Amino acid sequence: MEITFAVVQFEVAQFQPEVNLEKAERFIQQAVNAGAQIIVFPEDFVTGPVVGRFEYVDREGRYRRHFQDLASRCRIDIVPGSIIEGDEQGLFNTTYYIDRAGAIRGRYRKVNLWLPERSYIAAGAEFPVFETAYGRVGLQICWDLNFPEGFRQMARQGVEIVICPSYWCFEDAGVGLRHNPQSEVEMVNALCVARAFENEIVLVYANAAGEVQWEHGRERLIGQSQITVPFKGRLNALAHTHEGMFLQRVDTALLHDAELAYEIRKDLRERL
Repeated sequence: MEITFAVVQFEVAQFQPEVNLEKAERFIQQAVNAGAQIIVFPEDFVTGPVVGRFEYVDREGRYRRHFQDLASRCRIDIVPGSIIEGDEQGLFNTTYYIDRAGAIRGRYRKVNLWLPERSYIAAGAEFPVFETAYGRVGLQICWDLNFPEGFRQMARQGVEIVICPSYWCFEDAGVGLRHNPQSEVEMVNALCVARAFENEIVLVYANAAGEVQWEHGRERLIGQSQITVPFKGRLNALAHTHEGMFLQRVDTALLHDAELAYEIRKDLRERL
């Protein structure tokens, strides 16, 4: 099956959800006009990280419903980045797969939380895979990319496409910046290719762009939004830190060829 993805590397207006939602709608319309079937946004892109500003937690499902309405009006499948949602169980970093009719096909709550998130966000517990018009899809969020276990669980469920919204910064390297200022770029690029090859999947990675000023200093987003597949590695990427969007057509028949060559799925079923 041939699928056209639109991947948005979004520069977030911190704590200005209306500004971000208006810009997202413009990106969606551009993607639809260009023939995209699925559009993907970064983690936390509606509000920016909400640490210390819990009035921006979505407790009523407002942002989810907004993107459901956009999907049905514009007739495109949407992965609306991730949203910090709250319920009686706590706060969760949550992403959705919304189809072109506005229906929720899948929901994922981030399992592998980044270090600062752990003080105020609860971890999810499952790696669901769900049916869409374009095949079996799974979702991950940012730091999940570092943990192959979740990808393996999804591979055992027959996942074909994994979509990963992200908010990844140069400063995440901490003391590692002394060793290599490009450390996080190296890591993300390596992980995206590795996850695609080792699980025989299409990996769609959408990261944020630009920089944000906090009381403790600035954070610079690494960008590097990309699509990776077996055999070819990176099909397309925004290999910079600026806002932008690319469209990429992917033929998922390549995944069948990857299994013929490597038999990773067969090993997962029969040997591991």
